[in-house]
Amino acid sequence: MGERSEDGGRDPISDEFSKLMSDSNFVVASPSVPVDDEESVEVGESDEVGEVGEATSFHVLNRESVREELHMFYEANKSETKSVASLNGKKPSSFLRNITKAIPAAERTWGKGNGYSSDKEVRHLPEKNSGTMTQFPHPNGIHTNDRDLLSEQLSAYHRLLKDGRLGDSLKLLEDLERRGLLDMNKVYHARFFEICKSQKAVDKAFRFIKLIPNPTLSTYNMLMTVCASSQDSEEAFHVLRLVREAGMKPDCKLYTTLISTCGKSGKVYTMFDVFHEMVNAGVEPNVHTYGALIDGCGRAGEVAKAFGAYGIMRSKKVKPDRVVFNALITACGQSGAVDRAFDVLGEMMAETQPIEPDHTTVGALIKACANAGQVDRAREVYKMVHKYKIKGSSEVYTIAVNCCSQTGDWEFACNVYSDMTRKGVVPDEMFLSALIDVAGHAGKLDAAFEILQEARNQGIQVGTVSYSSLMGACSNAKNWQKALELYEYLKSTKIEKTVSTVNALITALCDGDQLQKAMEVLSEMKGFGLHPNSITYSILLVASEKKDDLEAGHMLLSQAEKDGVASNLVMSRCIIGMCLRRSEKACSLGESVLWRDRPQVDSKWASLALMVYRKTIVAGIMPTVEVISQVLGCLQLPYDASFKNRLIENLGVTADASRPSNLCSLIDGFGEYDPRAFSLLEEAASLGIVPCISFKASPLVVDARKLQLHTAEVYILTVLKGLKHRLAAGAKLPNMTILLPVEKTQINSPKGKTINIAGRVGQSVAALLRRLGIPYQGNESRGKIKISGLAMKRWLQPKLASFTGKPGEFGSSQLQLGKGITHQQRNIRTGNLSLE
Repeated sequence: MGERSEDGGRDPISDEFSKLMSDSNFVVASPSVPVDDEESVEVGESDEVGEVGEATSFHVLNRESVREELHMFYEANKSETKSVASLNGKKPSSFLRNITKAIPAAERTWGKGNGYSSDKEVRHLPEKNSGTMTQFPHPNGIHTNDRDLLSEQLSAYHRLLKDGRLGDSLKLLEDLERRGLLDMNKVYHARFFEICKSQKAVDKAFRFIKLIPNPTLSTYNMLMTVCASSQDSEEAFHVLRLVREAGMKPDCKLYTTLISTCGKSGKVYTMFDVFHEMVNAGVEPNVHTYGALIDGCGRAGEVAKAFGAYGIMRSKKVKPDRVVFNALITACGQSGAVDRAFDVLGEMMAETQPIEPDHTTVGALIKACANAGQVDRAREVYKMVHKYKIKGSSEVYTIAVNCCSQTGDWEFACNVYSDMTRKGVVPDEMFLSALIDVAGHAGKLDAAFEILQEARNQGIQVGTVSYSSLMGACSNAKNWQKALELYEYLKSTKIEKTVSTVNALITALCDGDQLQKAMEVLSEMKGFGLHPNSITYSILLVASEKKDDLEAGHMLLSQAEKDGVASNLVMSRCIIGMCLRRSEKACSLGESVLWRDRPQVDSKWASLALMVYRKTIVAGIMPTVEVISQVLGCLQLPYDASFKNRLIENLGVTADASRPSNLCSLIDGFGEYDPRAFSLLEEAASLGIVPCISFKASPLVVDARKLQLHTAEVYILTVLKGLKHRLAAGAKLPNMTILLPVEKTQINSPKGKTINIAGRVGQSVAALLRRLGIPYQGNESRGKIKISGLAMKRWLQPKLASFTGKPGEFGSSQLQLGKGITHQQRNIRTGNLSLE
């Protein structure tokens, strides 16, 4: 490395990080301390020095293992900090001071222990007499100026790392490597991986490990934990490949972390593949491995596989511990097997050395009961906290309060809060949020505001989550005035506002019939840098439907498209429902909704409904039977006998006077619905929304018991259309049975007799058949009517009269049409084709 001048030799990277330097030059040193395989030693993160050459702090960080990652509430990765009281009989500070005085200028390194041989941190403490360094002009082959630069850069690196600036700290190390100055033995590996894990920075962790000349298996284990925290199974397998490429054999810990990563990613089968590969490779699974398997199965709701893994563990004589039992209980709870969860609890207590439940056990059981709707049983489980004298953490009390949120059991929530404070457990923001939520459901809005005020008075950190819950409480209590006051307060503070908070405010305003004010809040959202989502627009569209304000609804739908918010089923249903009401009103008022006396609806309401429905289908959203019925209702033709007569006249045919017939069968849509309705229903049948029907069955059964009004009508008309085509092909028509929904009602009589009455759908179907002139047997009040095949044949093929009065003879118009067809056939045969 060439010489550098004092002024011009420094590069921009050094200047960039010069601001991070303190007045005292920080130099790295490293006392010889053994490092355990499960622990990593770190000299005080603050990188501060008292007097020159004297370290002021010394910490030992316990590295979080895969074991500790399992079954943590709220998925928060937590590290425990352990303090070292003495080292070889001396306090850490005096130990460092003695070493500094005994070896004034030599390099001090960490001794080898049972831990990570390459994860040693080498730090150099400055001496009181810095002039002694001049006798070593090129220590370790590095020029003194380069050595000073390295010291400065490593100090900057540690400060950047402390601030969580992984990218900047990594760039600094990479720059040192390009200059040939980087010595990774002087960089604390475990700390970097810990921060990568907390930030889920998998890519930066891989960049970091490339800087390590000879990574050990323990280093790869740390890299694997980063992948596990990010639930990145693909990169976790990349770590496994790197281990093998380095000529190392994966150990139990590496396989266990990989299994845990697959489980957290929901890849149950891949998880078991890794397990079998591990066994085939001769690596013996331990209790942590089986715990990871059971935890992964529980997350995926595969309770049978979880117990299968438990059975394998028992067969291998591996003794389960509390974590394994807790994982089994959690798996049972997530799949709804509450009784099975209590069986596991009994087995846990029946061990040779009984394992008492802890706060995780109690929390998992309460969750299991709450998920199954067994709130009373959950309250009984909570009593185990007192029975087994469990102090626990804030999480178990949060779970207990959450279980009574929907029921609004304020008394139970207050008792939990009292137990918590009496045991000296400090409530966190998640607990306060849960408690406020219960207050809102219980209608105790004033109590919810008091909880937050009391927390602030006690110095408890109150942030976005708590205020969001408080806004939700205002919404649940349907108090839009309080919600608006809270919103104004949040605007005046620096507290971060979230979309969920604003959504709760909009819900409160809409429930309070304040749609216009809610629209104003929507406009203000973007000023806060918030983007409304599908929930925001759904709330507003439901409110606009309640007020029957289609103009506002259409505007909101257009705005949602501009904001890139995909339409959902709620939004579609609201718009289509308002279009249906306007279509029905137009028909009842006799307004023209048809196109030139043709059986086709031509109204802006029908067009809007069809457009929204089509966008819903294109977006891949499966519409419900209700939505389809609303769209079909927009395509219904008005009940107008004169209009049907005009449609028949346009056909140029009349019924035979000797046997009068209803000629509706000759009209497209049978004069009841726009022909497009049949296409919509056929599409719905292909999507599985309405049942398909087989025309080969005899009798033909049409089950309309679960269909909505318009869907049932169009469904029956579609069946008649299919039978019409089969009749034209010469097929014999079967009898048809229509099953209809009925309602039971009790009439006033001494015996309290119950009778069946026809539901709205049954009445509508019967009225439809009467309008069409199709005879049927049975009564809609009994839920079944029958139509004979002969009756349908006569209706579908009515006898027409000729203009001469003789049945079967054609009039002049029919004769002219026949001559034209004959003339065209002759031209085709002779090749005399013309486009004229």
